[in-house]
This record gives sequence, C-alpha cells and structure tokens, in this order.
Amino acid sequence: MRKTVDCMIENAKWIAATEAEQAPCIEKKFSVGKVRSAILDITGLGYFYAEINGKKVTDDLFNPVFSDYRARSLNNLLYPIADKMTHRVYFCRYDIAEMLKSGDNVLSVYLGNGWYRQTKRTAEGHLEFGNKLIARFSLRYVDEQGCEREILSDGTEVWRQTEITDNNIFYGETQDLRVLVKTPKYGDVTVEDDFETIFTLQTCPAERVIRTIAPRLVKRNGNKRVYDAGETVSGRVRLRAYGNSGDVVMVNHSECIAKDGTLDVNSSGGDILNDRGEKQLQLTKYVLDGTNRELYPKFCKQAFRYFEVEGKAEVVSVEVIHACLSERTTFACSNSVLNWLYTAYKRTQLINMHDGFPSDCPHRERLGYTGDGQITASAAMTMFECESFYRKWIRDICDCQNIDNGHIQHTAPFYGGGGGPVGWGGAVVQVPYAFYMHYGDKSLVKEVLPHITEWVDYIISRTDNGLVCREENGGWCLGDWATSDVVIPQEFVNTTLFVYMLEKAAFLAEQVGNFDLVNKFVELCKQYRKSVTKAFFDDKTGSFAGGVQGADAFALAAGLGDRRTLDNLVAKYTVNRRFDTGFIGTYVLVEQLLAHDKVDVAFDLLSVTVKGSFGYLKRLGETTIWEYLDTKWCSHAHPMFGAVAEFLPKVLLGLPDKERTNEVVLRPRFPRKLSYAEGSALYDGKPVEVRWRKTNNTIRYRVFVANGLNVSVICNGKTTVLSEGKNELTIQLLDDEDE
Repeated sequence: MRKTVDCMIENAKWIAATEAEQAPCIEKKFSVGKVRSAILDITGLGYFYAEINGKKVTDDLFNPVFSDYRARSLNNLLYPIADKMTHRVYFCRYDIAEMLKSGDNVLSVYLGNGWYRQTKRTAEGHLEFGNKLIARFSLRYVDEQGCEREILSDGTEVWRQTEITDNNIFYGETQDLRVLVKTPKYGDVTVEDDFETIFTLQTCPAERVIRTIAPRLVKRNGNKRVYDAGETVSGRVRLRAYGNSGDVVMVNHSECIAKDGTLDVNSSGGDILNDRGEKQLQLTKYVLDGTNRELYPKFCKQAFRYFEVEGKAEVVSVEVIHACLSERTTFACSNSVLNWLYTAYKRTQLINMHDGFPSDCPHRERLGYTGDGQITASAAMTMFECESFYRKWIRDICDCQNIDNGHIQHTAPFYGGGGGPVGWGGAVVQVPYAFYMHYGDKSLVKEVLPHITEWVDYIISRTDNGLVCREENGGWCLGDWATSDVVIPQEFVNTTLFVYMLEKAAFLAEQVGNFDLVNKFVELCKQYRKSVTKAFFDDKTGSFAGGVQGADAFALAAGLGDRRTLDNLVAKYTVNRRFDTGFIGTYVLVEQLLAHDKVDVAFDLLSVTVKGSFGYLKRLGETTIWEYLDTKWCSHAHPMFGAVAEFLPKVLLGLPDKERTNEVVLRPRFPRKLSYAEGSALYDGKPVEVRWRKTNNTIRYRVFVANGLNVSVICNGKTTVLSEGKNELTIQLLDDEDE
C-alpha cells in the first residue's frame, strides 16, 4: 500500500514515562520567536491528545486510529495464528502556528492505553503490543527570518502524573481528581527502541462529539439514579460533581434495562468473564476532590442506552461519539418497518465507526471483524461519505494478510477472533469491489489486486475435492453465522462465496487491464461451480443443499442452478415470510431476489413483524439492530444484518452506487404494497432528490436535479433524460412488474 511522503516524525524518538503510569502526560518545553508557520506531526500509543500552552490542539478524540502497530507475541490466542503481518503506525498533522507564542512554550502529550496496552479483556487472547505508553513528535516551524527549524521528541522531556489512575477501552476509566489539587509525581522520560513499522499520515475521519442528548430519569433508588438516553449510542456521560473530597461517583452503562428498572448488562458484555472471573462492565469511577467540576472519561467511550449514576453528581448530557461522517442519502416510504430499518441501520453502523475501522459491536468485542465489515461495506458507503474511512480499512485488511501465504485475518486490524475462510477472508475482494463501485478509484484496485491474488491462491490451498473446507489448523472454518436452527453446510457456503468473490475479482482485474488474472479467475469459477454442483445439487428438485437457510440464494449468487432453483427460493420465502438465514445469507437472499426481479418477495420479507425480523425489533422499541434477530441476550448493536438497508434508496428510489460522477442513471422499482417513497443522494457532492406516489397502477415520479448533473430514468424499458431543476414523470406499472 502507498506510503506517506514527507514524514517528519521519522526523525524523532519514541519516548515514555519512566514509571508504567496508566495515563501519563509527557511535556516538552521550548522557546521560539515569532513564527511564520508551524506544523506538528505527532502520535502516541495507545491513544493521545495534545495541548499547546494548555490549549487542546484539536477536538478530535481517540487518536491515532488503530492499526497493527508493531510485532507482538501471538502465542496466547484463543484461535491459533502465527502469521507474519505488515506493521503501521498512524500519526496526526496539525497546523499550530496560531497556538505558539514568542518566548517559552510547552507541548503536553496525554497518553491512554487504547488498544496498545489492553490487558484486561482476554477473551480473544493476550494481544497487548507493549507495556509502556509511548509518544513521538516533530514540530517543524519557519521563523521570522524564513529559516526552517525542527523540535523533536528526543528524551529531554519530562512526564507527570494525571488524575487518570486506570483506563481500559472495554472496562472503563477511573479518575482520582484529588491529583489535580496536589503536586503530582514528575520524572524524566526514557528513549525507547525503534521497532519495524511504517509511519503513515492519518487522513481518515477522526472521532468527535457529534451531538448531545438530554437523558430522561427513569428510576431513583437512594443515591442511585437510572437514566434513559432514548436510543442506543456510543459515547460518554458528562456529569457535574458536587460532592466532598474523597467521595466516589460511579457510572455504569448498559443497552438494556430490567423490569425493576435496574441495569441489565448481559447484552453488552456482562456475560463475558475475564481471567479474574469478573463481569465485563463499562464502568466509570471518579474520586472527587471537593471542587465543582465537570466529569467525563478521557480515554474511554461506552455503548449504551441506559446508565446508572451513583454518588454526588448531576447529569449534564450524553455525548454521542463516533467517526465524523456526513450523510450521503436520505430515505422514507409508506412502510414503517422499512423506515425503521433504514434509521436503525444508520445508527447501528455509525456507533460502530471508531478508531478508523468498522466494528462488529461497540461494547463487548469492538473488533473489525472482516465478515461483518465486508457485508456492510456497500451499505455504509451508500449511507455516508466515508471514502477515506474505508480506504484506511482496506489498508488494514491488506496489512494483516499473512505475508508468507496470503491468509486474510478474521479481524482487521488483527485482534484475534473467529470466522471463516471466505465469508471473512473475502473482505480483501468485497470491500475493494464496493469501494470501486462507489468511488471508481482504479489506483486502489491496482494496489489491492496482488493481495487478492495471494488470497485466491491461499483459498485454493484450502480445498479438498473442489470444495473450500478448511482454514488455519486449530481455528474456525465458519460458513454463515448467526443462523437459526439447521446449519447450512460450511463447505457449500465457502465454495459458493468463493465463486461469488472470484467473479468480483475478475471484474476488478478487468477494470485495470490485467487480463491474465481475469482469465485465471474466470477459469477457477468454472472449476468450483462444477464441484458445488456435483456435491450439493439435487437434479430432481433443482435445489442445493436441500434449500436450507438460503442455500439456493448462495447458489444463484455463484451463477449456479436453473429456473427451478429460483422458483424454489421464491416459493419458500413467499410461504415462510421469515428469515432463517445468517447474516451473510440474509444479504445474499435479498440481493438475489432483487437481482431476479422478485421485488415484492424481497420487500415483504424485509417488512414482516414476526420474531426474528426487523419488524419484531421495531415492535420491541429497539433503536438499533441486534446481533441475533431472535434473541435479546446478545449484542443489541450489530450492523451486520442491517446491510440489506442499502437496497432501500438504491432499489425503491433507483439511486445508483457510483457517486464520483455527474452521470446518474435512476432505475427505480415499485413494490405493490408501497404507496410512496422519497429520498436523495449526493453525486459529486450535488443532490438528486426523488419522490414518487402511487395511485392504482400509476406512479407520479418527481426528480430534482442539481445544476451540473446529467440524470436519466430507466423504467419499463424506456429511458427519459431529465433536465436540471424539477422534473415530473407519469409511469404506468406493468402487471408483471416484479416478474
């Protein structure tokens, strides 16, 4: 992947506090005259924030973004991995000319554990990178005479104690505010050894406080109060203390609340045990100093809807924190379940956009699972402006690929975790494919294509009798995941998905003119299709693997089967009208129904309210999408099942993927049970707004086209070129519109 140029930070040294403080502050004192310009390149592991003369350099939070910083021991993992990976550290660049003053200045770098020194949650194994928090910076400025000068981290700094006595991204933070009113510990820093890594400028969106919520008090029990934020969020609770010195204030967080009004923490990690046998609680603790001050965690964020405050403090607000991403689309229609799905998916995805990667959940695991991430990538790109965010995550996927054999990890950045060879490893194809379809960047395709080729060769080596049937020794080899009841065969899922990915890989190779790879991937598709047909196709019925859990949809996605395969799929889900699929199968099922013009069947499935459906979650008053659609005991904030929300603006409004263009072709579809739909999307930053309403079999279709866009509509086989401004068409529905 591309390296950053002009990296000043390479000239500096890694520095650390001499004592293993939980959150030290490292200070650099320096003097300057008047400056014409000044740039600070800085990083700190795990997290850092910086101040110049007591003023924060930025409002960004939790920098730098997470990456596979450096080599570490992988001997104590739940799932054995001995892969050799590429290591990378991101640094931030700030213009600080206006912050410097003539004379003495001080740069303060506050450090927190982050992912670098996370030692408490060991469900995936021991994955810390180092036992000391470290910082590195270069301050380059041009003085009044035009001379360029540089101030580096070099070991002449000092460190001091802060009020943070404990911090862990999973468990929370403890602050002893009495440190702020007494003389803290000070000491010299040490220069730490360099390690093999690539320094890269951080360009993806940082996290910020996006908005605030005024929570509602729902229960008071003595000195404890339980509040409801009204929705599941990622962020933090801001308090104002009024207690005496030594008083303790505690804040606990959960997604759920019990019937008696107390917190139910099981869905967000309360059922996960660490080495000491304690529950994984998202707990913030403050020891007060007797002054009236606002309280909030500095290096931790939680995921919750409900929270309990114990002690002498009042709630100021709930601050919602995630990557700063603007919305690209809007959507609403006449079906309340579809409206809920659109809104709930967006919220669930956003609260999982942290640390420069899309996580599976924002509390219990918080990992960049490549399975969850690849299935939701196109939906996220549809809903949000997130090009630089996914450019960084694609780099993570490639960085964590085994240099020796092409194996793609189940999490990126790598942090353990179980998964499967294609439904997870296929992220090296699926995410760049979605990226190209949205942004059209051929340079990224060229960079990733060697990684795709190495992964394809790896999967071939994991094949027996023409079927993908294994991955790493001692690890998992999942097919689909989060299915109900019967489990669809893993070999079938992995092999059909492999063909599905090979077709996308061939497409990407064709876009950059690598026809040798196109031919290779196309030939492999033929070979693996034959193997799947031989092993799983029933010639009497036309179904694959008995038609269980969307098996016929997986087959169709791989270009397999005949008319009976589609008919069987449609018949099954027309009668059952419920999802029995896992998170991959749910997406593939809806995608294939729509690809074969079964629009009514697809949107009927998305609209049902039976247990195990999106309508069921809506009935329960949920605001985010569950890990399992039919059980409340697991996470209530997993976006993976919600990936199907991308089809709402794309199909019902006809808004296409490709957004870096001024040529927009709308291809709307009109399910019989919908009476209207409306929404918009940005193309080259300019809006196309669509609104339609149905009366009997007639559609009144209105489109607003921004200046500079060339927009057309294809419907009933007819193309209509639209003009800038307001347009209105009358479309007569055909009797076989969804056939």
